[in-house]
Amino acid sequence: MMKIKIFATLSLVISGFSLFCAQKLNFKDQNFEKAVLENFDVNKNGSLEKLEADMVTNLFLVQKGITSADDILLFSNAKMIVLDDNTISNVSVKSLPNLELFSCTGCKIASFKAESLKNLASLYLDNNLLEAISLKETPRIDQLTLSLNQLKTIDITPLKNLRKLNIEHNKIQKLDISGNPGLQTLNVGGNPMKEADIKKGTKTDIAIFGSEQ
Repeated sequence: MMKIKIFATLSLVISGFSLFCAQKLNFKDQNFEKAVLENFDVNKNGSLEKLEADMVTNLFLVQKGITSADDILLFSNAKMIVLDDNTISNVSVKSLPNLELFSCTGCKIASFKAESLKNLASLYLDNNLLEAISLKETPRIDQLTLSLNQLKTIDITPLKNLRKLNIEHNKIQKLDISGNPGLQTLNVGGNPMKEADIKKGTKTDIAIFGSEQ
């Protein structure tokens, strides 16, 4: 009787472990799911499981008809995510501790929020419809590209490690870079600002492109 109980207990434990490992993920965007299944459905069972998602470090989903970026949160170990040339109106990226590069260019984004991305170093959001951008707890960003948007203001003061900033062809009239000691290059062409509208502080060795004297 004792052996039967032990066997039954072990069977339940093994079944529970198998169920945990085979946990199927639910996607909000069908095109997103279809795209990742093509590349990451390792056991070819027609669904993506948590164990499979946890193995993904690079997500390249360009021109896949994706309309929501919410499903990226299922890939907690992703280091690089590229969603270029989809149609995604609002993007919120948060709590992806390993993410180093995020790109969503040509996606018609109207608003973008990034939060608690401790390792994010490169952010590319060119050619969108951005009127606002929020960056919280993203201390490692060193390259930020926001050209061809509708931004009127931007606060980059918290980005102490920023080295390269491209805000060409927006609607920005004034810019404060006095709190960015590591900034090396700044592209501001196509904005209604002159070099006198850029608050530099004591730093004078920044290469500024596109500003009027």
